[in-house]
Amino acid sequence: MPSSSLPSFSQLRAFVALCDHQHFGEAAATLGVSQPSLSQAITALEKRVGGELVERTTRRVLVTPLGETLLSYAREAVLAAEAFSDAVMNQGEALTGALRLGIIPTLAPYAAPVLLDGLRENRPRLQPDMREMVTGDILDMLGQGRLDAAIIAVDSDTPRITAVPMFDEPLIILTAADHPWAGREDITPENLDDENLLLLDEGNCLRDQTLALCQRYGNRPPIAVATTLSTVMRMVAHGVGITVIPEGALSMLSSADAHGVAHFAAPTPVRHIALVHRASSSRTEDFAQLAAIGTDLMRSTGLPVLEPTPIAEAA
Repeated sequence: MPSSSLPSFSQLRAFVALCDHQHFGEAAATLGVSQPSLSQAITALEKRVGGELVERTTRRVLVTPLGETLLSYAREAVLAAEAFSDAVMNQGEALTGALRLGIIPTLAPYAAPVLLDGLRENRPRLQPDMREMVTGDILDMLGQGRLDAAIIAVDSDTPRITAVPMFDEPLIILTAADHPWAGREDITPENLDDENLLLLDEGNCLRDQTLALCQRYGNRPPIAVATTLSTVMRMVAHGVGITVIPEGALSMLSSADAHGVAHFAAPTPVRHIALVHRASSSRTEDFAQLAAIGTDLMRSTGLPVLEPTPIAEAA
């Protein structure tokens, strides 16, 4: 029989952590409590709701149908309580305190240093914890409350995620130095179909954007060759094939990496970079400021960034 009393914050926090990790040891370590304490909190919560929330097995934890039903409510309650605590600590001052910020791997190598150095100088009371990961993982961690915000490439609105446009990045074609396309500015997406096109592995948004440009694949289907953009770029420089990259990524190449660059004919394909956060977050104004500061920092370095396309039009 469910109890009429309200569950405690520690019980809800334990439940959410256990569902996210599906392992008592990992959840307890994340919360900084012992496994017996975690187990007691879950048991007490189950008594309050009058049913089993998780099924304990020898290797992992399975969330029951009742647990799945109640998880979203528990998560919202935990996130709201943490937001309240942050607001109390910051006393309404914008961009202060800890910030868990995700960033995609095809942007991080040249953007993360600019953003971290600039924020350290312009917002010294902000403590950014920047984490590089692919878009799917970023969205999962945002939904779980394990990230506060992230900088990703977007094409359309994502449910329960708010996107603040930052800038657009032109896409270009990287070739070997002696490739016939080097220096050309009239390449069409259709031309890619007959080239040896190198891609990142699955899960990377730049791979998806490149495939969207190549609708036919021609006689040479694209080849997934690496998990990092730097590896793909160095393979291109050594004559293995060509690839499509954001123009800012050229800053990753050293003088030893002989390469050529080709540009698409107008209209130039771009990717839309935005700062995203949970729609339910209480820090909307903070994130709008952070997006504006990040955009200004990127422009100040001379990196090729364009005015952002409104999110509703990004397709």
